[in-house]
Amino acid sequence: MRLSLLPNSSIPAYKQLYDQLFKEIVSGELVAGYALPPIRTVAKELGISVITVRSAWDALLSDGLIETVAGSGCFVAELSYDERLERKIEALKKPAEDLAALAKSLGFSAEETEKLVRDSF
Repeated sequence: MRLSLLPNSSIPAYKQLYDQLFKEIVSGELVAGYALPPIRTVAKELGISVITVRSAWDALLSDGLIETVAGSGCFVAELSYDERLERKIEALKKPAEDLAALAKSLGFSAEETEKLVRDSF
């Protein structure tokens, strides 16, 4: 696992970390039981505050993507195939709605928009 930040991004650092780990967890790249690096280590490597990293970890914990084991650290939580699929779909809903609204405002039909999306793969 390699975490990185875009320093000039309008997206807060904790959200960038959350998003990276979210994608790796729901895609299955990070498997259940994988130990996340300690918060202090990540903060030091990225040159950011421990509080920033803790905010990302807390959000992942709140969303059930990681779990903590006292004295051992944080680990990727066990997610079933259905749970991962549900999270992937949820992550795509807002961007899909935004794309549909933009396409509609530009005069594209649903079929034309679908073709554009298909051709983008």
